[in-house]
Amino acid sequence: MSLLKESAAGAMLAVDAMPNSSSVSMSIWLPYGSRNEKPQHRGFFHYIEHMLFKGTSDKNARQLARIFESTGGFVNAFSERSATCIHCTMPADNWREACRTMLDMAFLSVFPAEEFEKEKVVIISEILQTEDDPEESAHEHFFHRFWPGQTVGLPIAAQVDEVSAITRDSLYEFYLTVFRPEFACISIAGRFPEEEAVDFVERLLERIAVRRRAGPLLGSRDDDLLASVSAVAETFRLYEKNSSSLSYIIHGIQTIPPADNRAYLSSSIVNEIFGGSTISRLFQRLREDGGLCYTVFSSYEAEKTEGVWIIHLQTSKKQLPSALDMLEDEIARFAQEPPSPEEYEDACSRMAGLMKLAMDDSEYRQRRMARQYFAHDSIESVEQELAQLGAIEYDEIVLAAANVAASGRARFVFGAVPQAKLMERGYLEYDAH
Repeated sequence: MSLLKESAAGAMLAVDAMPNSSSVSMSIWLPYGSRNEKPQHRGFFHYIEHMLFKGTSDKNARQLARIFESTGGFVNAFSERSATCIHCTMPADNWREACRTMLDMAFLSVFPAEEFEKEKVVIISEILQTEDDPEESAHEHFFHRFWPGQTVGLPIAAQVDEVSAITRDSLYEFYLTVFRPEFACISIAGRFPEEEAVDFVERLLERIAVRRRAGPLLGSRDDDLLASVSAVAETFRLYEKNSSSLSYIIHGIQTIPPADNRAYLSSSIVNEIFGGSTISRLFQRLREDGGLCYTVFSSYEAEKTEGVWIIHLQTSKKQLPSALDMLEDEIARFAQEPPSPEEYEDACSRMAGLMKLAMDDSEYRQRRMARQYFAHDSIESVEQELAQLGAIEYDEIVLAAANVAASGRARFVFGAVPQAKLMERGYLEYDAH
């Protein structure tokens, strides 16, 4: 059974004991990311994500890596528009070391000056690599136009000139102000004694609080961060020429955020039917029947501020006009021909099956708890979520599908483009600069 409680230090603890597991997985989440950065802090969260691995008050970068790698485990991190996370998975017997080391990395990192400068080169290389990847570039350019003039539409890692301007002292001061236990969600799943683990984490957090109080005076988090507000999306038909050999089609729809987990599951069922698997309408029509592409799918993501549907398709310049027309036909058909009972049953069965297959995965279970908490301020066990999924009626899915199909859409084509054919279909050229 999943447990959610507030620690004495203010951190939220999400705990899911799995007595038969051979692993333990832990993550520490901060509920903000690139969309919360002020102009003078662009790229800070992504840079901090890198620096968490570069040394704590008593261990250097190699010593930290060795703790995880020498057991066969791993540690990693990522930054998103609305969250920053460091996570690890280790053999279950190492749960204490996982907790101790992860909390030190998250809250007692020291940002050595030499490591800071080396990592700046690494991050700039990462940004340039992204710019050389047409698929990554297509999505970055799409979101820049989808959410114009808003931080949520900017690249998560920032631009090269912005990263080049970051100083070690400004980054470290920001880290000390923002990366604090009282703002975090700590999620742990796997085999460990639940009460002992909660008590152990509480003691570690108290130790961190003592050491933090002995450090530099902290500023106010609210002074350094932009609030997360609902994005304002635009609808358009745009294309952008690129030297890529492929054409990348991206459609986006913004919706209101789901009111609760049941509403999120309903939208996820709709996504499964439309483009979430190889038996979905998009895959069957454009890939299997039409032979127009290798990759085609839809996705649905939701936060407290908004829900976002994305359709992604890759095809050749020659096939692009036919692929665009068939995609438009399928979206129109989704509005005119609601999901069939068979499609509804297949989607529900697939989602339930994926949940059951992941029940033994400690990493999956700790991540789902954290994301549920950030989305709904509560968590539910896998068993509870399966029961919610089973209670969703066919008519709910028909209504949800109709609402999505009728929503305004942003349409974007990037890469190798037949300009005349696109202009015939109402597309305008987009200047990313």
